[in-house]
Amino acid sequence: MKELIKRSGIIFIFIGVLLLGYSEFQKMESNQLLLISGGLIMFGFLLYVILNNIME
Repeated sequence: MKELIKRSGIIFIFIGVLLLGYSEFQKMESNQLLLISGGLIMFGFLLYVILNNIME
């Protein structure tokens, strides 16, 4: 369970990348999905770094 919590940031990064790929392949003109996916990627990265420093 501890490993899953440590790796939860990667899950958010993966979801953000999937949304980014979806918006690119659908040729969406709106920046809203780009903002959401970028936010998820940044949040996942920060969560990954912070949790790995705390749980060591």
